Amino acid sequence: MLLKHLYDFAQSRKLLDDLAFALKPVRWLIHLDQNGNLLGQGPQETEGQRKNKGREYKVPKTSRATNSGTVADFLVDDIGAIFCLSTKPGEPPNERAAEKLKQKHQDFWRQIEEAKEATGDARFEALLRFKKSLAGGPPTFLRLNDEGTGWLVRTANGIEKPLGDDLFSFVVSGKGAEPLFEDETVRDHWRKVFAVEMQNAEQEAERGLCLVTGELDVPLARTHTPMVTGLPKPAKGTGAGIVGFESPSFRSYGFEKSYNAPTSIAASKGYLLALQFLSKHQDHWLSLGPAWLCFWAVESEQASSLFARLLRRPDPLTVRTFMSSPWSGLEKPPPATDKFIAITLTAAGPRIVIKDWLQMPLVDAAENFRRWFQDLTIGDDADTPRTPVADEEQPAPLAVRRLAGCVAPLTLKDGRLVPDYEVLQPDIAAQLYRAALEGTAPSISLIKPILDQLHSKLVGDKNYQLVYDQSRFALLKLILNRNRKANTMTIEPKLIHDTDDPAYNCGRLLAILAAAQDKAHEYKLEGPGVAERYFGTASVSPASVFPLLLRLNRHHLNKIAKSERFAGHERFISEQIQQVLTLFKPEKPGQPPAFPRTLDLQAQGRFALGFYQQQAADVAARQAAQAQKNNSSTSNAETT
Repeated sequence: MLLKHLYDFAQSRKLLDDLAFALKPVRWLIHLDQNGNLLGQGPQETEGQRKNKGREYKVPKTSRATNSGTVADFLVDDIGAIFCLSTKPGEPPNERAAEKLKQKHQDFWRQIEEAKEATGDARFEALLRFKKSLAGGPPTFLRLNDEGTGWLVRTANGIEKPLGDDLFSFVVSGKGAEPLFEDETVRDHWRKVFAVEMQNAEQEAERGLCLVTGELDVPLARTHTPMVTGLPKPAKGTGAGIVGFESPSFRSYGFEKSYNAPTSIAASKGYLLALQFLSKHQDHWLSLGPAWLCFWAVESEQASSLFARLLRRPDPLTVRTFMSSPWSGLEKPPPATDKFIAITLTAAGPRIVIKDWLQMPLVDAAENFRRWFQDLTIGDDADTPRTPVADEEQPAPLAVRRLAGCVAPLTLKDGRLVPDYEVLQPDIAAQLYRAALEGTAPSISLIKPILDQLHSKLVGDKNYQLVYDQSRFALLKLILNRNRKANTMTIEPKLIHDTDDPAYNCGRLLAILAAAQDKAHEYKLEGPGVAERYFGTASVSPASVFPLLLRLNRHHLNKIAKSERFAGHERFISEQIQQVLTLFKPEKPGQPPAFPRTLDLQAQGRFALGFYQQQAADVAARQAAQAQKNNSSTSNAETT
């Protein structure tokens, strides 16, 4: 059971040891003096790992359900709880929302008053004086933007910055001058308050069987808290949960709320804290637009880290090492009995949606990863063109994000067509995750967006260089081979010279004709060439295009023969073309080769791979020849 695995993870990582506190980013600290007066022009901005989110602290976290919008956390919350200000000021007035906001604001300051009474700490009095000084209005450091759709906050240094769904807290000047929630006496007070909250919740709760732990007669959670926060869109900013029963249509036998899936209070907190922990650690979490992969090895933390590197940044050395000896980089191999668990998730507002999940022996997951990279391999060091400029920020070609980008819709950015990951379908990301972790075959339907995107780049992106688009053709190779029928060819990593597959050979032929045109223009062709003009038609209906292209090619060969730079190369190109044409069977003896009238989707994929592998092999050969020429020139210069 998935929730049981998450609960076990929480116990193994000791996430249930101190439930009174949770790790959250606090971006703004309001500094006050002992009398509650604001110090500086506004709050101090903290810096964290995530831009514009602030530093993460262990802050007080109430056990009460906050998704109702009427419950505030102690000392740390947003402008709604602290100042009774709407976090979305541009929206139309809503009486119900306004009433909830008022209740949340009252709940925040009620807890401050009770803390003052319980501890006698003068710093809480300073907070109450600050609240009184506001007289029900916003603080001086907050104002609406010009459009009235959001808030601007003036920092302690007088700089205005747009406010997001940020958290605020307080620092009162004096000894130490630390955030109030970090003071140990304040934390001890909160632990007592939290213990009372838990005791009250358990006393009020119905008792029964917990589906997660199997325990009998335990207090059951009416709602599952704490909500998981900090998730990317489309999750709700205030948090999201897995189990929920909002309307009567989702309830059974008269049960209310989460009693429809009876889970103990401890177990509900455990599995949600586990998911919160996993979402904060890159060794366990990978986001692809609206889809997320959460994964872990039950016993080996290092194995989880290795799998995360292979998904995020699979550099060639790491992949080669993993292919030959999966655990060679680890301090010690994981236990043979270790299990691997992975969950593919997305969200719909306040609900986390489970798209897919798996549990398997860790050794099986490692073997599936090995097959994943083996099936993605395309080209080798000898015939893969070297990228002119390495981009340190760009993930490796076989990174799952780069692969997903080959099927995502395109958007124009800085004059280039780039993938728009925000609108990537979660099901597509789930297919790629499963292909890597389970060894499944991604759907053939993914070929269409891969080819559509390729055509768009060929026609609409003047900076696009197909031979360096290794990610696209590696994924295409994997999809075709894993869905291969018995009567079709297997796509090999390197160019296949002797296959009789018409689609693959048509792609090769177009690459040779395009190269001939480039050479005829001494690689200075302006505007679209043969590939850009005819790739789309040739990949769908070869017979309608290739006779014309072969006639045009005679002009290009004649031009090469007259070239001072390339004269003589036309004979080699003619031989290349004839070698490919002999692989096509004529309809009748003595007739010219017969090209296919139409190609189905898989054949179009093989066409694209034939085009890429022929072009990549030709470019790599030119680069190798140039390198050899340069080496010879250097050697001769040294001898002289």
